[in-house]
Amino acid sequence: MESAMAQADSNGIHALSMRKLAGTLGVEAMSLYHHISSREVLLDLMVDRVFEEMTVGGPEGQNWKSWLVALSSRMRTVLIRHPWAVGLLDSRRNPGPGTLSYQNARLGGLRNAGFSMDLAAHAIALQDSFVYGYVVQELALPFEDGEVDLEELQGFQNAMQSGEYPYLQEMVDQVVSRKDYSFHREWDYGMKMLLAGLESQFEQSK
Repeated sequence: MESAMAQADSNGIHALSMRKLAGTLGVEAMSLYHHISSREVLLDLMVDRVFEEMTVGGPEGQNWKSWLVALSSRMRTVLIRHPWAVGLLDSRRNPGPGTLSYQNARLGGLRNAGFSMDLAAHAIALQDSFVYGYVVQELALPFEDGEVDLEELQGFQNAMQSGEYPYLQEMVDQVVSRKDYSFHREWDYGMKMLLAGLESQFEQSK
């Protein structure tokens, strides 16, 4: 499993095949099929391992907001490590014990904090949407570590020289071009908004 995940981490999920994996392990492909019956089964196992890596303990000793932030940060870290997983996590039809334990723990943490089941379900859907979406954007950015290089903005600036995009120009000038700007701040801001929305709904539901 470690070898399969390492290959996917390095080369992408589409480059992973049973034959290539068997070659890496120094065995014949048919020998591998005796243990894992198909590539789809392999993907199921890999996704289950990712969910195991994302699991954190329950919110004992901390409030639900701190726990949700810790869990979201863990999700982000794991998905950055395994970028191929973002598009696969919710696609598997045969969830394994790691997947089921992870989802059960998330719901349990929120239910034990006083969330209704409806609100807990909304909360984990919202959390997934934010974390998955943020990671996709973070991985796709044309600059490293969330730090904007002004030279890298030059192409963007050149495309706006016509003056037809005043609001984009304003954002670049007033936000993105600042020396202290980092895209990683959007993570903190997004988490604050997510928590504020959930807290409002939580208080109204009491």
